[in-house]
Amino acid sequence: MVVKSKVPQIRFKGLIREWDSKKLGEIANFSKGQGYSKNDLVEVGKSILLYGRLYTKYQTVISIVDTFVKEKNNSIFSKGNEVVVPASGETAEDIARASAINISDLLIGGDLNIIYPNNKINNIFLALNISNGKTQKDLSNKAQGKSVVHLRNNDLKEIDLIYPETIEQTKIGNYFQKLDKLIEQKQIKQQKLIQFKKAMLDKMFPKNGANTPEIRFKGFGVEWEEKSLGELCSISTGKLDANAMVQDGKYRFYTCAKEYLRINNYAFNTDALIVSGNGANVGYIHYYKGKFNAYQRTYVLDKFLDDIIFIKYILDRYLHQRILIEKNEGNMPYIVLGTLADMAIMLPFSLKEQTKIGNYFKKLDYQIDLQLQELEKLKNIKKASLDKMFV
Repeated sequence: MVVKSKVPQIRFKGLIREWDSKKLGEIANFSKGQGYSKNDLVEVGKSILLYGRLYTKYQTVISIVDTFVKEKNNSIFSKGNEVVVPASGETAEDIARASAINISDLLIGGDLNIIYPNNKINNIFLALNISNGKTQKDLSNKAQGKSVVHLRNNDLKEIDLIYPETIEQTKIGNYFQKLDKLIEQKQIKQQKLIQFKKAMLDKMFPKNGANTPEIRFKGFGVEWEEKSLGELCSISTGKLDANAMVQDGKYRFYTCAKEYLRINNYAFNTDALIVSGNGANVGYIHYYKGKFNAYQRTYVLDKFLDDIIFIKYILDRYLHQRILIEKNEGNMPYIVLGTLADMAIMLPFSLKEQTKIGNYFKKLDYQIDLQLQELEKLKNIKKASLDKMFV
C-alpha cells in the first residue's frame, strides 16, 4: 500500500510524530467466537455478545449488553481489550465494521472474529480505524461470497494498520466516545419527545365513540362534533405524472416522499395539506402555504373553514388507522380520494380551541425537529472528524 503521508489532517495539540505502519497480524492475536445464536437467548443468565448486535445496535464501544444465555462448555469470554468483527453478513460493507469490548467476562458468540491487540494498540482506536475510511474499503474488497459474504481472520491479519503512539490513540478514542455519547443523548431525547407527542395525540383527541378528549385546555367544555373531511375542505389530486421532468426549479414539487423536489412551474397557490397517496410513505402529510406543484398520486387539501394546523394533527392521529382498515390483503397501503372525503373527523366547535391544540403540537414538532437538526449536526461532525483524524 502506498501512503503519501502518515500524518492526519487534524491532530491534538503537541502531538507531532509521524504515524507508524504495520500489518495487523504483526501486532495482534486472533480468535473466533464460539457456539451460541439468538435461539440460545434466555431472560436471565450469562451476558453475551451476539454478532447480530453489530448490525441492529451498532456501537463503537461495547460496555454493556442486554442479552443472556446459559453458559456452555468451551465458551469464549472477553478480557476487556478485544475488538470484534462480523465473520459474515449480507453485504461486504456490513461486515467491515468493528466494535471494541471494554468489559471482561462477556461471552462472545459465534460468527465473530476476535482481535487481541498488543499493548501498543488501543482497542477503541483499532475499532474506529477498521470501521472507517481506507481500512473499511480494503476489508470490503476482501470480503467473499454472493448471497452471504464472509470475512476471515486471515483477511484481518493483512490490514495495513497506520497508527500513532498510544497517547494519541487514547485521545482519539476518548474524543469519539464523548461524541458518541452526545449523539446517543440527542437520540434518546428525540425519541422521548416523539413518544410524548404520540401519547398526547392519543389524549387530546377523542377516542373511538367519545365526543370529548381526555385532556383539554382550561375553559373549553363543549362536546366535539363529527363531520366528514370532505365537508371541511376541498380535496383534489396533483397534476403531474411520474415521468414529469423534475428540475432544480423555483417551486416545490410534492411527490409521495417525505422530502419535496423542485420544479419550474406550479399548479397550486394556496394554504394546503399535501397527503402522500401511496408508496412507503403513504399518509405522510406536508403543510405548505404558497405556490407549488404535486404528483398526481398525492392529494391537496385546501380552502379550510377550520384551523388547518389542527386538521393536520387530526389526520396525524387517525389517518393511518383508516388506511390500514381499508388495506387489501397483500397489497401496499394506499389512499383513494373517497377515503379522505368520507373520513369522519371529530373537532371542537370553537376555532380558538382548534388553534390552541394545533399550536401545541406545532411547538412539539418544532422541538422534535430541533433535536433532529442537532443530531444531524453531531453526526456530520463525527463523519468529518473520522475523515480528518485518521491517515
